[in-house]
Amino acid sequence: MGKQTKVRCAFTLIELLIVVAIIGILAAIAVPNFLNAQVRAKVARSLADLRSIGSAIGMYRLDNNSVIPDPTQVGVVGGQSDGLQVWKYLTTPMSYINGSAFFDPFVPKTNEYSGAAWEAVKVGTYHYRNIDQMRESGATGIDDNASFVSRSPGPDRWYIVNPQRLAYWMAYESSNGLNSIGDIVVSDKGILGQGFRGNDFSISF
Repeated sequence: MGKQTKVRCAFTLIELLIVVAIIGILAAIAVPNFLNAQVRAKVARSLADLRSIGSAIGMYRLDNNSVIPDPTQVGVVGGQSDGLQVWKYLTTPMSYINGSAFFDPFVPKTNEYSGAAWEAVKVGTYHYRNIDQMRESGATGIDDNASFVSRSPGPDRWYIVNPQRLAYWMAYESSNGLNSIGDIVVSDKGILGQGFRGNDFSISF
């Protein structure tokens, strides 16, 4: 009997290169979609949180005949306060909202151009200003119809300056691009939308 030759099965180099190329193509398609899904989820969370905050401030206002104080009026340190010192009015002693709703998924890593928003950046919360108090202190460019504003910088992670000038803000709108500029903004007039001025647009909470 002659010797039997063992045949070894293996992939050729061309086959391996084809498999690697297919995996690369699939990864190139899947990774951006995954990242975009993360941004969409954070936008949805921010909108839900800010609506809840707007509702909670509305309930606080019914009980106290005013909205919660401005950051500059609470625990003032160098003209500003810790952002959490503002939100405690909605959780203590009466709990109008769960404290987890105050933390912004889009908080900027830098605040070079954020103006007075640094107290929110420091602790990672949504930014808040009491526009009634700003108006009484003589701030210029105040929106006549709003009493407060709370906002997230949105996916671009840059705050727009002059938080009291709602009518001149660019609100974030995903149809301009998922990572387009603009803040996600709520006031007692509702959520600002792209193309709508602060004193023209309102929604019901």
